[in-house]
Amino acid sequence: MSLSRARMVQGVLLALGYFLVAYVTLVYGRAHGVAAVVWPANAMALGALIFLKRAGCMPEFAALAASNALAHWVIGDGVGPSIAIGLANGMTIGATGWLLVRTGVTQEQPTRTRSVLALFFISVVGPFPGAVLGSIPLSFAFGQTVGIAPLAFSWWLIEAVNFLILLPPCLFWRSAEQRRVAAEFRRRFSNEPSARLRTLELAAASLTLAMAGALVPLTGELWLIELSGTALLWFALRFGMFYTAVTALIFSVCAVTSALLGYWPGAHDANAPQVLLPLQAMLGLTMLPALVVAAIVSQRERARRALHADARRLSYALEGANDGLWDWDLPSGQGFFSQRAARMFGYGPEEFRTASRWDLLIHEDDRGPAKAAFEAHARGETPFYEAEVRCRHKDGSWIWIHDRGKIVERAADGTAIRAVGTYTDISERKRLESALEHLANHDALTQLANRAVFERELDRAAARMERHGGRVAVLLIDVDHFKSVNDTFGHAAGDALLVTVARRLRSTVRTSDLAARLGGDEFAVVACGQSAGEFDILAERLCGALSEPLEGPGYVIKPSVSIGVAVVNSASAVGEEIVARADRALYAAKKDGRATWRFFAGAGKVA
Repeated sequence: MSLSRARMVQGVLLALGYFLVAYVTLVYGRAHGVAAVVWPANAMALGALIFLKRAGCMPEFAALAASNALAHWVIGDGVGPSIAIGLANGMTIGATGWLLVRTGVTQEQPTRTRSVLALFFISVVGPFPGAVLGSIPLSFAFGQTVGIAPLAFSWWLIEAVNFLILLPPCLFWRSAEQRRVAAEFRRRFSNEPSARLRTLELAAASLTLAMAGALVPLTGELWLIELSGTALLWFALRFGMFYTAVTALIFSVCAVTSALLGYWPGAHDANAPQVLLPLQAMLGLTMLPALVVAAIVSQRERARRALHADARRLSYALEGANDGLWDWDLPSGQGFFSQRAARMFGYGPEEFRTASRWDLLIHEDDRGPAKAAFEAHARGETPFYEAEVRCRHKDGSWIWIHDRGKIVERAADGTAIRAVGTYTDISERKRLESALEHLANHDALTQLANRAVFERELDRAAARMERHGGRVAVLLIDVDHFKSVNDTFGHAAGDALLVTVARRLRSTVRTSDLAARLGGDEFAVVACGQSAGEFDILAERLCGALSEPLEGPGYVIKPSVSIGVAVVNSASAVGEEIVARADRALYAAKKDGRATWRFFAGAGKVA
């Protein structure tokens, strides 16, 4: 079935249902003299349009107006009055529905206090044009014995009361999915009782409301109907908008039916109209405070649900990001630390209560810079606070923490009062950074400094010489006959020899000297001193230490090294020039038979 055809069928069924309700109400009302105060057809029709999501559609209003006119004509009203009354009722439904749509009071909108107050306003204003229009033909139908104003007021009041009583269940009805989500929320986050206890509470509230309503016919005091307002507040506080609206509707229908059947005080055939209208008005005004309270409770429940959802999302985000949360009250020094933050340091939440405890955990070398960064932010010099610090774990180890935060509250004079931020454990990142830095600055096989570090050390040595004087020496070292070692014993033996040479080189040079591998079997040392004799002793010691035999699986290697030494006392010569001089000295050592060292003596000479 197409959408337009389905809508047409729904429209026909709605018009037919409206005709039947209007016809029965007219026949019964006129037979018992209450036709002027019992008219639920318009409110029921508008409620059906709300369910069908067509509360503001003109074709449906026209169909309902025609059905109303037909009902009046069938019971014997003239054609003219029937048409006029039908148009008036169609205008009442149309104006009220249009106001509902314009003010946003629909099922798609969440229940809120504004919706209840808007519904009250719409119930009062919506029927007014139709009441004025419909009272004119009615006045003529009564032979003008009843004025237009009284008829208009009676018409308006009964429509307003019926809308206020019958529309809330339609507007505040929640889908099965909404009810499921609310029930799941209560189950997981609320301290409310179980479903069985909730059912018993609902039954107790309903019994209380029924007893409050029964007091009126039992005592004959109409004012006791106001006690039902207390029971309706119970529904409003505990069961929400929809249950409150449905319960109030059922109670109102039961009360009006009791009055029609003569069980209500003063509800006899002669004066039933005088009793029913005040009764319905009282019921409408009694349920209004309950709906307002229910709306307030619903808003708070939505806010609580949203708060819990945000808290869970924040918790998931912090856990996923490996973050802990802190909140620091600066004047008192008291701090809140999330469980994740406490666990990060190996403590329980109660052990990690104050900010002073946090300060004690920071490494003394990092405490000053972190404090300075926070104070700069507190003075407004930076948009936020950020520091990377080492902190003592409960087990005694050190962990790296990325501490970030922001001042979120200040006094009138600008003094920082409250700061909020996060901790992130960056120990693994720091370890990886250290490993990458090591790889970038060290030879992978021997773990000595590489050529880039060697060149930077030359620059630093030149700077030191300019400040403090002295001499700088470069020692270039070659492993003699290294190719024959690879050819004779294999590359594994060659690698073992290089690693051994590196280890012996590192243990032989002074702590202030830099040992590096420049590539292949070539090593270098950058040394600082005051006299050339120091470097001669160093070269002799290196030549002896690096020539000791090396035993391996199935082989014995007797290595030797050639060393070229260049010494300068001018910072301008520390760089490519000193390396070139050491290279010429190395060439001289090899030429003189290897296993020895030679100095660059200046003017191209080697000694």
